[in-house]
Amino acid sequence: MSDSWQKGAQGWDADTRLEFANDPLNLLASDGPTNAAKGDKDAASWLPPNKNFRCDYVSRQTQVKAKYGVWMTKAEHAAIGKLLNSCI
Repeated sequence: MSDSWQKGAQGWDADTRLEFANDPLNLLASDGPTNAAKGDKDAASWLPPNKNFRCDYVSRQTQVKAKYGVWMTKAEHAAIGKLLNSCI
């Protein structure tokens, strides 16, 4: 949520923020320590420790950002591109 706020969500109306926060594509269950380790880091700074889940994780993250018009830093875009290219 914080990463999205920094990258465009601060301009959304309340309904869009609520839709984003409750979008099933944007919701993933995780344990407390993993969630805390991620914090508000993007894919350039953090990836799930489970390497088998990384492709799914960044794919979903990319879909959510595209759906809501949340932008990416150059480093995040490069990290996601590199990872997704390895998923093929």
